[in-house]
Amino acid sequence: MCDAETEGGGWLVIQRRFNGELNFYRGWQDYKKGFGDYVSGEFYLGNENIHRITTNGTYEIRIDFDYNLSKYYAKYSRFYLHGENEGYKLHVSGYTGNAGNMLTYHNDMKFTTYDKDYDAHGSENCAVLYKGGWWYRGCHEVNLNGIWNSKEDGQGVIWVSITGDYDSASRTEIKIRNII
Repeated sequence: MCDAETEGGGWLVIQRRFNGELNFYRGWQDYKKGFGDYVSGEFYLGNENIHRITTNGTYEIRIDFDYNLSKYYAKYSRFYLHGENEGYKLHVSGYTGNAGNMLTYHNDMKFTTYDKDYDAHGSENCAVLYKGGWWYRGCHEVNLNGIWNSKEDGQGVIWVSITGDYDSASRTEIKIRNII
């Protein structure tokens, strides 16, 4: 799935959510390989695919989401994922946007799923607590893989500076673009 419209195009969409039909509470192997309907539905491209793409060039990442009939975005001028042997550790830097620089909180964190706990939250697994795989720290300021439309504390599709902890975004799209 490509986005040829936003900021001149050239974006590869790596995650899309818009109706909650797809369950994002999944294990390590699903997040490694990817899942969903890449053509017209909700999906996650897969950490291994994202890692392989971002090791070949210099990439930026843009997160677009809707909340309460308003549109928000966060863009980071540098993005990549380390390989599986490093837990698909996230690297982001160089924020611009109107959503708030919340993803930086997750920088340098390994990916956590209910069956692989790499977060920094002590004995509890943030993926179990918040029902989705993500680069949790202790636990999150952002979780775009949470429970669709949840009003439970921290379990929704969250960008905390906009949605708070008790609400969810109504659409998300994460995309990357090679800048060199």
